[in-house]
Amino acid sequence: MGRIKMGFITTMSEDETWPQAIVDEFTGKHREAKKVLESLGWEVVAASTHVGRTFSEMGEQARSLREKGVHVLVLLVPDWTYSSHSVTAGLNIGVPVLVWSDDSPGHSGIVGGSIVRGALDEVGVMTTLVHGRIGDPVVLKRIERWCRGVAAATQLRNTRIGLGGSRSMGMYTAHVDPSEIMKQFGIDIDGWEQTDLIRRSLSISPAETEKVRKWMEDTFGRGEVKEEVMTAQINLYLALCDLIVEKRYDAVCVKCLPELPTCYTTFCLTMALLNDRSDHRGPKESIVCGCEADVNGTLTMQILKSLDGGPAMFTDVQRFYKGKNEVGMMNCGSSATDFAASKKEVFWVREGLLEFQWKMGAACPQYVTRAGRVTLARLGRIDGQYIMLITGGEAVAYPREKLRDLNPQHPQSYIRLDCSIDRFVENLRSNHIHFVFGDYVEELKTTCEVLHITPIIP
Repeated sequence: MGRIKMGFITTMSEDETWPQAIVDEFTGKHREAKKVLESLGWEVVAASTHVGRTFSEMGEQARSLREKGVHVLVLLVPDWTYSSHSVTAGLNIGVPVLVWSDDSPGHSGIVGGSIVRGALDEVGVMTTLVHGRIGDPVVLKRIERWCRGVAAATQLRNTRIGLGGSRSMGMYTAHVDPSEIMKQFGIDIDGWEQTDLIRRSLSISPAETEKVRKWMEDTFGRGEVKEEVMTAQINLYLALCDLIVEKRYDAVCVKCLPELPTCYTTFCLTMALLNDRSDHRGPKESIVCGCEADVNGTLTMQILKSLDGGPAMFTDVQRFYKGKNEVGMMNCGSSATDFAASKKEVFWVREGLLEFQWKMGAACPQYVTRAGRVTLARLGRIDGQYIMLITGGEAVAYPREKLRDLNPQHPQSYIRLDCSIDRFVENLRSNHIHFVFGDYVEELKTTCEVLHITPIIP
């Protein structure tokens, strides 16, 4: 999942009565709007340097953009146009369409824009209508939020999640039907075996293991883990990185518990570093890795990641502090270290959940999540129909002593919710919750609309 790829077409009617000066003006608007859209940092793909005017031109431009794999289409309408031409574009491109009617004086952008939007709705193309001038920052923000929300859904198409292991510890809320996931999200769920990954990890070069170990010593705070454990953890990470490349996975999900603690070690370090945006090789893409075979959690994280590039948090709802309207969150070792205030704030400590008989133990990143605006989300199902719990909040930074509140071995997050704790609990349907830094509630509402998911916003 790379940058958002936005398709862009400008249209006007094919009437020969338009003066050439007007055609030239709208061609200039096409170039100006493309430059403005590129300021968002996305890849803006225009099928032509010219305005689309005829039925055949609009269909051909849309087909060209579809072949280039755009995630959303922006259709600029400066004045009157034939909505039939835009319909063929909307049906050929196969993604939702934002109709942008220009508000420049002397033209009737809203006349053309509203009929185009209505025509696309008539034939079942998902749309929205934005009316305003090309240089207006408020208009650009509306375009950005809607298109980002659309892309969070359409970027999922033709991707693969590699699932290691079977259902974990009886979690219905984590287990899915692969056919349902392909039908609704366009994602293939592929399987791999954790025992095979252990076998692969035993063949990792000691020199490569040492590179990771040295990088970790230089990068993070203190380590308190035996060399045998750290070696096993690092090698699992390197082996899964190789498997991701070999199988061309876009995200992965591991079962881990309850078997691995008793027979080898866990995926705690693997999950933390995969979700991070750097490792011993330098900057990298955050690769979503979910825990406890939680495919619904991994899907949620993949959607959240597409909003800001990641990482996305995987954690448990653990404790409520009603006086502060805060939630304390903690999972074993499955939290990206990028959520810490700095890498030096991350200590690698010995994992040892009491319910397991450990063979050797594991390495767990210990820290408190840094302060900042966050968006929380969680996919679930009610009688087979997908819903998404969505709310905003503020991550509250606490000193390391706060770790004693829940479990000092584990990374922890404290979120002051926008909604009340009571409303949050009323709508909670999983022990797992996920979040990213940033305010993306409106974008997620659009994502849900594209994916036919019911958003639940307490």
